[in-house]
Amino acid sequence: MDLKTLLNNLHDEVSCSVCMCTFTDPKQLPCLHSFCLHCLNGIQRTSGVHGKITCPECRRQFQISGSGNPSELPTNFRINSLLDVLAIKECSTVNVKCRNCEKRSSQTSYCFLCCSFWCEECIVGHNIMRENKDHRTLALKDFQDEDIKAVLERPAFCQKKHHENKELELFCKDCKVAICSACAMTLHDNHVKMLLQEATDARKTQIKSIIKSLKDKVLEKQKEVEQFNQKSIELQSQVADIKSQVQSFVDQIIAIIEARKQDVFEVTDDQAKKSLESLSHKKDEVNKQVKLIESAIEQTETLLKRSFSTEILGFNETFDSILQEQSTQENRDTECIPRFSFTKSEKLINLSSMSEGIGNVEFVFSEPKAQQLGTKGKESNKVVAGDKGANFCESPFKAQVKTRRFRSVLSFGQKGKSVGMLSLPWGVAVNDRDEIAVTEYLNYRVSVFSSDGTHLRSFGSYGKNNGEFYCPTGIAFDSHGNIVVADSLNHRVQVFDRNGNFLSKFGKQGSRRDNQLQYPEGLSINSNGDIIVADKGNKLVKIFSCSGGYLRKFGGAGSLLEPYHCIQHGQYFIVSEGSDYSIKMFNLEGKFISKFGKQGNNDGEFNQPRYLSVNKEGLLMVCDAGNHRVQLFELSGKFVTKFGIKGSERGEFNFPRCTANLSDGRIVVCDKNNNRIQVFDRI
Repeated sequence: MDLKTLLNNLHDEVSCSVCMCTFTDPKQLPCLHSFCLHCLNGIQRTSGVHGKITCPECRRQFQISGSGNPSELPTNFRINSLLDVLAIKECSTVNVKCRNCEKRSSQTSYCFLCCSFWCEECIVGHNIMRENKDHRTLALKDFQDEDIKAVLERPAFCQKKHHENKELELFCKDCKVAICSACAMTLHDNHVKMLLQEATDARKTQIKSIIKSLKDKVLEKQKEVEQFNQKSIELQSQVADIKSQVQSFVDQIIAIIEARKQDVFEVTDDQAKKSLESLSHKKDEVNKQVKLIESAIEQTETLLKRSFSTEILGFNETFDSILQEQSTQENRDTECIPRFSFTKSEKLINLSSMSEGIGNVEFVFSEPKAQQLGTKGKESNKVVAGDKGANFCESPFKAQVKTRRFRSVLSFGQKGKSVGMLSLPWGVAVNDRDEIAVTEYLNYRVSVFSSDGTHLRSFGSYGKNNGEFYCPTGIAFDSHGNIVVADSLNHRVQVFDRNGNFLSKFGKQGSRRDNQLQYPEGLSINSNGDIIVADKGNKLVKIFSCSGGYLRKFGGAGSLLEPYHCIQHGQYFIVSEGSDYSIKMFNLEGKFISKFGKQGNNDGEFNQPRYLSVNKEGLLMVCDAGNHRVQLFELSGKFVTKFGIKGSERGEFNFPRCTANLSDGRIVVCDKNNNRIQVFDRI
């Protein structure tokens, strides 16, 4: 770090991450993290374990040599030098304490050999002493950059009692510690010693050799990574080929079944046609019989009305002939029509149970190099997909979904500052009551609505105090219903109860410490209650406990360029990358696995991918803001469907930013530049 950068970040360099104040008596742990002595004493008292200390930063535990007291830990002389530089820089506004009389004064000088400050009166006495005639002193007001460098390069001094003014000049090879000349004649008498600079040079040479070896190792690992990338491409190609073959085979099976279905339909239709013709013929015959009977009845009734008694008796034979002829008409048999039934093919039923699947996919694993020696002639390990007895690693992503279409069923919000209005809605989240919480980037607040768009409450205003915001972005609900908000330009995360009352906060601007943030964007909460923050400015994803304590991070070193949002799904972290126009997958250790997507506007391509969520069907939803749409993918990265085009009508978007899911499966979309929230349902 150059001097200018160092001076600009001086307060961060000399601030203890425990008490958040300027260091006092800085002590360094073996992990190279430094803290105030009084902070370490407090940590040891709280732990109740004497002789051991746990680093507040990396959580590693160390044994303290000697008496077991933190005061035995080595002093961080570099921080002491930085504290002197801070005092020199701020001498015009903050008085500096004299080493001799302890009086504070702005008219102070610094002795480069004593490494201490002297007031106007005491510097005179210091300079007239014969033993100090070679000492170089300088008034603080006259300091230049080269003088600052001289302060930073001051030597280290012994920490042994009564040796505090002795410079560390020697290195004890037996004890492997730097010592002063007094220690060499007392505590380290008869030990093998060498000049400190010689020991340092030898150690530098050794470390450089180790670094070179590690760099060579990194190159080897990078080659391995490239091989894995190539294998990944080959694997994806093989998977595509397998799926194509399976699809072709299934299409053939379906075509055969369809053909057999048509055979059954044709036979059934042919028999039905014959039966219907027979029924129609018999029906016509019966209708003729009905007409004849009705005619006979009509004739008989007419004769009865018009004839006298003697005539009626004279027509006995006529009546008997007519009535007897019709009464003897036979009935047509309707039972001769066949009954239709379908008997399933038991063989086909057994086949369709798929106990053996529709086929087998064979995975051939070659023996690892370390196991190949002495295995000549042995077959490679094989695993067959579809064989229930096989033991093989299943894909972590099992979602099998059908393409869906969506329509907007609700829209609420308009540009403004009044209650219920929105100004650049940025992030959206849904709680267990189906309440919709929205961060408003330029209204500096959070607004909460019911699932039908009714405004319920708002909280927050512009500022840096607790409960105030400076452009809030990401938002999420934890398992207790608390609202967690990324306060982006205040470089922190704030936590509120469900009614908007401030509870806690964590993070401050910076990049040197793990608990610092730089323009945090999206955030999410995993099943453990941990808060996952996309630390966009630092190109990292950081995970904090529910109480705001730093847990771990991943990214950096080129693996992340501009992370906007990160969610955890199962055993994987999924990150949206702005500058790389892609979605990246990491395991829970933060190791990069794969990515999909590139810049463009075709299916599966992105222009400003922003926030992520997984819907009720297990599909990954990506707000493709610059393309004014939401894209849905299988978690393997396969494109499924999309919805939305640029516009301001219902169902259209203008830079959609974030999505969330209601309990009934409807999708809530934050339509940022249209200053509204839209709710979509499947059709």
